[in-house]
Amino acid sequence: MAQAAAIEATPAPMTGDELLVVEDVKKYFPVTRGIIFQKEIASVKAVDGVSFGIKPGETLGIVGESGCGKSTLARCIIRLLDTTGGAVWFEGRDITKLSRTAMRPIRREMTMIFQDPYASLNPRKRVGFIIAEPLEVHRLGTDKEVKTRVQELLEVVGLNPEHYNRFPHEFSGGQRQRIGVARALAVNPKLIVCDEPVSALDVSVQAQILNLLKDLQDDFGLTYVFIAHDLNVVRHISDRVMVMYLGKVAEVAPRNVLYQEPKHPYTGALLSAVPIANPELGRAREAIVLEGDVPSPVNPPSGCRFHPRCPRFQEGHCDVEDPPLYPFGSGHSAACHYPLERWPMNADEMSRPSSSAAGRTDGT
Repeated sequence: MAQAAAIEATPAPMTGDELLVVEDVKKYFPVTRGIIFQKEIASVKAVDGVSFGIKPGETLGIVGESGCGKSTLARCIIRLLDTTGGAVWFEGRDITKLSRTAMRPIRREMTMIFQDPYASLNPRKRVGFIIAEPLEVHRLGTDKEVKTRVQELLEVVGLNPEHYNRFPHEFSGGQRQRIGVARALAVNPKLIVCDEPVSALDVSVQAQILNLLKDLQDDFGLTYVFIAHDLNVVRHISDRVMVMYLGKVAEVAPRNVLYQEPKHPYTGALLSAVPIANPELGRAREAIVLEGDVPSPVNPPSGCRFHPRCPRFQEGHCDVEDPPLYPFGSGHSAACHYPLERWPMNADEMSRPSSSAAGRTDGT
């Protein structure tokens, strides 16, 4: 830990070849009082200073509990929501400052797969129209060319091209999500934001959709931002994993590093709850149960936002000083003053922070 203490506590610098760079993005939603004359009395800090970069062809997995800001961040990335602060750079352009007209060609390059395959498809429209709509909006081809393209996309995602004229209710949940994937692919994007695309599906169907996404990435050179709350799902598809807690980044690392050497206590608690296939190892492993509920984003805790639930909490430090992202190796950083020394740990060990923790600022 002494070695980590000597490293300056700053996020890893961008290399300049990223397709997407998210820089200190914030998204606050106003809380108002009054009916006729509304007055803003507070803000919901859904996303509060998130930064990361992603290279072409890479998959960044984003995980965290419900309400941590994952989906809000996804919508800020593709400008379904305007940000409160920060910047989103796509191919070197800050798209947060672009007008609707200037954003139009950018929207061809970045698309989204939504969480609910039932709610994200218009039940009154046929599948052919749903998939063709992006092509019609961007005026990509004649009617005959659009129909041919839609039928090709249906085949690419494993559906029958003859189902072009069917309605969404005639398909299963997994088939509907394949339709959503086809719609996202229609305009040949470079970046696809996947907002929990398999959370509403059965386990066997989840595997089919994940394998489909990986195959499409290999075939078309796609870049994914993949959002989920299931760490097993994220491990299967991601190159790097970012853990969020209450609107902030708790830890980010290459996939294997994060699962084998987590540093943030929150990451450790999440990993301890992941089911494992070996029954003997599962019985021997001690789950780390966090106490209390996630604090309100309207009035987040001072200092480290995780400190009210953290078993390694140190009064007078964690509740006062907001930890930066301390580096722990190539591409690995965690926002914790008292990171985990080793993994796995049991609950008792997790509650005893090392006196040589990376974030100490008292000279010890």
